[in-house]
Amino acid sequence: MEVVNLRPRLVSFRATRFHGENPASSSKAQPLTLELTQTIEVGLAVATGQENQFQAMVKIDLVAMAKQSDTGEKAAEFTAGYESKYDYAPGVQEGQLIPLLDQEAYQYMLIAQSFPLAMTHFRRELQSFGVDARELPLGL
Repeated sequence: MEVVNLRPRLVSFRATRFHGENPASSSKAQPLTLELTQTIEVGLAVATGQENQFQAMVKIDLVAMAKQSDTGEKAAEFTAGYESKYDYAPGVQEGQLIPLLDQEAYQYMLIAQSFPLAMTHFRRELQSFGVDARELPLGL
């Protein structure tokens, strides 16, 4: 009897969007507080162009709002979207994957691989806008 490997392989990670606005004056450093909101979705898809080739997908949306520490007034806002795709081995059936994707630990395993990639990019982009993002976490 053939054993099918149910461990997915990360095949694609990409930034799908990034938007940032930092209209604050750069003449002097201002202390800011940074609030981060994240939305993470996990799903199952069929790979395009390949019959019965399943993929797990992780979608991460991040929103960061920088506020002035003293007044609480909004200073800058940033949004980004990221997408990861994981391929399953040929021969894996949908019925084998649905129970796995319903498990929180399995979803965490997928997200834990994608989230550091998204946060590394997001932090670098915030820093390019002049925001010190070193305090943002790289992991979950």
